[in-house]
Amino acid sequence: MDTLRKFLSGTIHTVSDQSIVQDAIDKFNTDKATACLVEKNGEYIGIITREDIISKVIGKRDPKSTPTADVMSSPLYTVDINMSKPDACIKISQEGRQHLVVEENGQIAGIVSVKDLVPEDLVTTACSGTELFYKVGKYGEELLEKT
Repeated sequence: MDTLRKFLSGTIHTVSDQSIVQDAIDKFNTDKATACLVEKNGEYIGIITREDIISKVIGKRDPKSTPTADVMSSPLYTVDINMSKPDACIKISQEGRQHLVVEENGQIAGIVSVKDLVPEDLVTTACSGTELFYKVGKYGEELLEKT
């Protein structure tokens, strides 16, 4: 059974806690990232995602003056690199998070997005976040039943 190790790109995108949201947006656009870990004094303290920017910044705050630390999700919620794909889908559903921060031996190994784990049509047919998380959880349960 596939584990999260298979879905890691090897690149961890980061921004500083002192950076502004525009810096994260620029990184998303330049690096084709969907999430950045927020770093402070050499430690990861949170994560900022495209969804965070859409829900917390667009039309509400200026991305050129809003600190990333103001809109990041924190503390980090991490899962083990050996977690199976079905269990990861179920965890995404339970936690209502589109990204999982993956650890190996206590160190951050990368980030896995819901889009890395499920068929594209499942993501594109979801009308809301709630529906997406429900569908992702069901997909994980179906994968478990097949094993």
